Amino acid sequence: MGTGAFSGFSAFVRQSEPAELEAALGSVLPAERQRLAKALEVVNTDGVVSVERQVSISAASVDNRIIFILCGPSGAGKGTLAPQMVARLGLPEISTGDMLRAAITDGTELGLQAKSVMDAGGLVSDDLVFRLVKDRIQAFDCRHGFILDGFPRTVPQAKLFDEMLAKTNEKVTMVVELSVPDEVLPERITGRWIHTGSGRSYHVKFNPPISLKEGAEPSPETMKDDLTHEPLMRRTDDTEEVLKKRLEKYHCDGGTVPILTYYRSAGIVRQVDASQSREDVWLSLEDLIMPFVASRKIMIIFGPPGGGKGTHGPKIASLLAIPQLSTGDMLRAAVAAGTAVGLEAKSVMASGGLVSDDLVMNIIKDRIKERDCRGGFLLDGFPRTVPQAQSLDALLAGQNEKVSNVIALVVPDSVLTERICGRWTHKASGRSYHVKFMPPTSLKEGQEATSETMLDDLTGDPLVRRADDTEEALKTRLETYHAQTVPILSHYNKIVGEVDGQQRPLEVWSGIQAILKPALTRGAGRARPGSKS
Repeated sequence: MGTGAFSGFSAFVRQSEPAELEAALGSVLPAERQRLAKALEVVNTDGVVSVERQVSISAASVDNRIIFILCGPSGAGKGTLAPQMVARLGLPEISTGDMLRAAITDGTELGLQAKSVMDAGGLVSDDLVFRLVKDRIQAFDCRHGFILDGFPRTVPQAKLFDEMLAKTNEKVTMVVELSVPDEVLPERITGRWIHTGSGRSYHVKFNPPISLKEGAEPSPETMKDDLTHEPLMRRTDDTEEVLKKRLEKYHCDGGTVPILTYYRSAGIVRQVDASQSREDVWLSLEDLIMPFVASRKIMIIFGPPGGGKGTHGPKIASLLAIPQLSTGDMLRAAVAAGTAVGLEAKSVMASGGLVSDDLVMNIIKDRIKERDCRGGFLLDGFPRTVPQAQSLDALLAGQNEKVSNVIALVVPDSVLTERICGRWTHKASGRSYHVKFMPPTSLKEGQEATSETMLDDLTGDPLVRRADDTEEALKTRLETYHAQTVPILSHYNKIVGEVDGQQRPLEVWSGIQAILKPALTRGAGRARPGSKS
């Protein structure tokens, strides 16, 4: 550290609040630790004690970077599960293919070298790939850890990677093996479609996008990404012939199976049966990674009737890999399951009474204990009043938690009439459509909107209209919404993110993603119950 830099660093140490120091020093990467420690030794004693404490916290967090390696044959589900791991852990996914493409696009020295090799028809060397990985994991977003996909590809690469980590007192945390019998994979591979922008993976049978209507032929017109609605594409090498070669390479002495054997000797390989249903595979993987999850993501979405919650709520839930919870759905589920609170609610409703706030809170308390809420949840339609918000805060505080983000979709009342009067919904899933702004594929141009022409894109079920989706009812609902919601938004004012909901759906979604970005970054939330803050 030079004289000028050290002088500035010393001033920063003395003038900063502990929280500022911890935030700044938490980004220190392994290669910088020793130099920083030496610099601290010569800082005047009036600042040393508190700063040393902050550095020890930061150094510990860097020493314990969470490093996952995700392994599995082609078609095992890495493309589906990796984004969910990113959402749950708040760590970036690093794939060698993405790194190569980014380095070439950015015109970096390594990228130009790789481009030269590939243009000549050659294979990028292990050394070049290793140098790309080495540079990438020193980036700021990797300060808490990362998830490797597609690296290491050989045992020599794995050994070299371990040696590099050992120099900074680090090591691989866990190797996750997605295990699938070879005979299952051809059907998976030949039905796979990819969103090139994000890497999200879909399958015409096992994980279809919402745009693929039952019975429709898969094509770029019918296979569209659930979040961006952009056309999906098929990889040219997703064929049975190419798969056979890829599996041979996966199992051979120079492939992935020997890497798993190598890491098994360290006791860090964990196997997931990836031949289960998509939901069960994720829950099994989530079991393994939950000890490394920093905090639950607890979100609330607000918006007036017709504001877009039905469109964007499911997208938020998908992006964050958390369930969307509405009080109505939770109430019906509790009654159907015959739980204690469900039976109590059933008794109240059967007598014509209104379910009390206490009963609603008990239903929520039970629901958020369920397995699918381990990583968090999105509340839709609750809280409706400030007292309910205060009750929710008290419930979460008892578990050392709090609401992470509140998203408010803002739409002028004058715009809502047209939206509400043209709205149709899929009763089972809550998916929302509009005859003008977001029609289902079943509604052809010029047709009248009826239960015969308005069909859910995914299931083909007839859509329905709510009885209160009228101009008269909307006026009353808006008066109630404004009277109740504005005070709740004031209650949560420090964590409210407003989005202009009268924009086009993709623009609204972009605004929501900007708000959610910190939630996808490790260190943005509070500690989970029982963990150290």
